[in-house]
This record gives sequence, structure tokens and C-alpha cells, in this order.
Amino acid sequence: MKVSFHGAAREVTGSCHLVECGPRRILLDCGMIQGGEERHARNREPFPFDPAGIDAVVLSHAHIDHSGRLPLLVRGGFRGPIFATEPTVDLCEILLADSARIQEEDARWKAERLSKRGEDASWVAPLYTAEDARAVHERFVALPFGVEHDLDGAGTFRFTRAGHILGAALVELDLEERDRTLRLAFSGDLGVARAPLVGGPDALRRPDYLLLESTYGDRSRDGGLDPGERLHEVIQPTVRRGGRVIVPAFAVGRTQALLARINDLVESGRLSGLPVYVDSPMAIEATAVFARHREAWSDEARRKLRCGDEPLEFEGLQLTATVEESKAITARDGPAVVLSASGMATAGRIKHHLAHGISDPRNTVVFVGFQAQGTLGRAIQEGTNPVRIFGEWHPVRAAIETIEGFSAHADRDGLLAWFEALGGPPRRTFVVHGEEPVAVAFAGALRERFSADAVAPRLGESFALEPAGE
Repeated sequence: MKVSFHGAAREVTGSCHLVECGPRRILLDCGMIQGGEERHARNREPFPFDPAGIDAVVLSHAHIDHSGRLPLLVRGGFRGPIFATEPTVDLCEILLADSARIQEEDARWKAERLSKRGEDASWVAPLYTAEDARAVHERFVALPFGVEHDLDGAGTFRFTRAGHILGAALVELDLEERDRTLRLAFSGDLGVARAPLVGGPDALRRPDYLLLESTYGDRSRDGGLDPGERLHEVIQPTVRRGGRVIVPAFAVGRTQALLARINDLVESGRLSGLPVYVDSPMAIEATAVFARHREAWSDEARRKLRCGDEPLEFEGLQLTATVEESKAITARDGPAVVLSASGMATAGRIKHHLAHGISDPRNTVVFVGFQAQGTLGRAIQEGTNPVRIFGEWHPVRAAIETIEGFSAHADRDGLLAWFEALGGPPRRTFVVHGEEPVAVAFAGALRERFSADAVAPRLGESFALEPAGE
């Protein structure tokens, strides 16, 4: 048995881990690389394994950096099942379709630009198409949390709640090879404790081997200040200036968490009469999926429902699906909150809102999630001025704020607490899904604090998995 790391190794995105058990080959996630100029070329590189030789994919959750290369896997010959929770399957239908649309639009734009220059554009093609994305859904097998499922001769696995976003799962695999067994666990992305909508991650039984994310393994957030309070502290002075709060927000998970917090402010009477726009067709669709899968909500969210409070609905909320509605937001005067995708400001309507509003000193741009290296969001967050949007330079005069408490990832303290709850360190822990300095340092923290055998694997590295007693 062995595990190989083909993505999210000393970087955050591109989750892709291959588990081999006898003749069986199971892929944990198949995500897109995001951030950095080289991402386009890297996402087009052939897989370092034969897609047709993969027996099954076990998908931790729907975010594109975990699911975004599934269309390439299927197009490359993969014909096995893709196991995921039911909310993840529904969210993937939205996310992969949107990703394909972006790939097709980018290819058209590049071809038009080359043609205008008189250059050959016949070689330009999208990374994948809408048809490729639809083909993925024929392979999905939706499964509930907490129930063991067969891996066709390789053992069994089960999904456990990871928090993070709706349907996100921890994966526990009990692998079997020639009467030898071991337990391998994959954290996917761990959520924060007591998250309003989806709750926190469940505790696991101690595995023999663990793949553990480390996105925020180098920091603790906001000194414990409630993120709803921080949001209120940002909104109020912006409103007094007559400005708008512009929030690059991931369509799945972050937008819904923000709506739940704004709902609390509205319901408590601390925020009223302020238009709040969700300006993202994908976020609107994802919010509908959240509403459809209330069985996956946290105990707190279900309690609010029983008391008559809809966490995702409140006075002033406006969902703008069409381009005309989106343009009307920028034409409108007066204070407002605008939640728009993408969360790292790499594409989508948020770029239009930033181009229109980042030079207005009345406004505030608020980052509520991780900004990968090489993204527009990271550049703005780090103080780059001016910034280039749609090929034009814009001076940054708006206030720039970061509220890390909205992140759907556990921070350093949360990761350490979850690891400690295992009841002892696994035989080996592989620290993944963190930028290189973070992953290496967090592996060191596990070694120092728990005497754990912890490593931060490099891209392409493989490790033998030895059953207990060997």
C-alpha cells in the first residue's frame, strides 16, 4: 500500500492524492490549481497517472480546488464511481458547470485577441467544456454521512462531517490487502468549531495514517472577536461615509456564512434599511442548494428555523441573477453591501465591482477568505497600488479590510485541537494544503507538541503505508 501526492503538496490548491491498495487505485479529490501565472499551464499538464487506471474517486467536498479537474479525469478515460455526499454532488453540478463556462469564455477571449493581432488562433481551446462537466455527473454516487461503503476489494470507507461547507466530509478508509489492514484518514478541508450554518468538524478515531490540511496552520484569527461583530464594525463607518462594502466571496460556503451573520445583525435591529446584494448567479444557485439540504445544517441553524428565523433570508436582501441587474448596482447611489464572486477576485462580477469602486475613498473592500499567491485578491490585500483590472490600472483609495474569522478553514489552534482529540498521533501525518512555509512549519509544530511523525510531502512524492505490526 502507498500514497502519492499529486496536488496541494506544499501549496494550497489542486488537491489530488492517490492511494494504492493492491491492484486498486483510489483518488482522493481531483482539484484545480488556482493562483499564479503558471496555473494555466499546470492545469493542462497530463496527470502523472493513467486516468483509466483509477478505480474510484472519493471527493471530500465541492470546491473547485478539490473537484475542478474531474472533467479532465473523465475525459482522460476514468470510468469509475465518484463518491461524494449528496450536498456535494448538487454543489458540484453548479461549480463544474460554472468552471466550464469560464474556461470556454477565456478561450474565446484569447482567440479573439489573437485574431485581432492577425495571429493564428486555431490552437486555442478551453481547458474543458460544458459537455465535459456534464459527463462527470454520470459518475457521481451520492452517499450519506457515517455509513461504511465498499471500495470493491480495497476495503471500506465512510464520510464524517468536516464542517467547512455544506456536505464537506472527512474521509476514513479502512484498507485491506492480503489480510493486512490499516486506517487512512483524509481531512479534506476542516471547518471551524461552531460555524453557524454547518457546524464544526467531527472527531475521528485515531487512524494509522493521516492527511491533514494546513491552510491556516500559521495563524490564529482576530483574537477571538466574533466575525459578525467585525463585519458590523466595518459596515457602519462605510455607511456613514456614504460608501459601499464590496466583498469578494466564494459562491459556495462563504456567501452563505456571510448571509447568516448579516441576518443576525438585521434580526437584532443593529442593521436595517441597507441593501445587501448577492451578485453572483452561482452563489444564488448555491444558496438554493443550502436551503434544500437543511438536514446538513448545524444544530444552531435548525434551532433558528424552528423559531421562525430563516438564516438565509432577511429584509434588504436582493439576489441579482442577470447582467442588467448587476449593472444597475454600480449605477445606483448610496450605501450598500455587495457580495460577489469569485472569492479571490480572479474572475466573475466581483472584478467589475472592484474596477468601479476600488478608487472611491468612501468604499471598503473586505476580504473574508484565503487569497492565494498570484491572485488579484492577494495583490489588493497585500497593499499593491495601483492594481490592474481588465487591463487598466486603478489606484486603490478604498479602505481594505480582512476578516479572517469568516474563513471556513480551521486556524492553527483549531487544527491542533482537532489533532489532539484523536487521542494520540497517527503513525505518520502528511501535512498538505498549505503554502510551503506554512505546511513545513505546521508539521514541525505537530512534531514538537505531540511527538508526531509529521512530514510535508513534496509534489510527486510517494510513501509506503505499512499495516500495524510491520
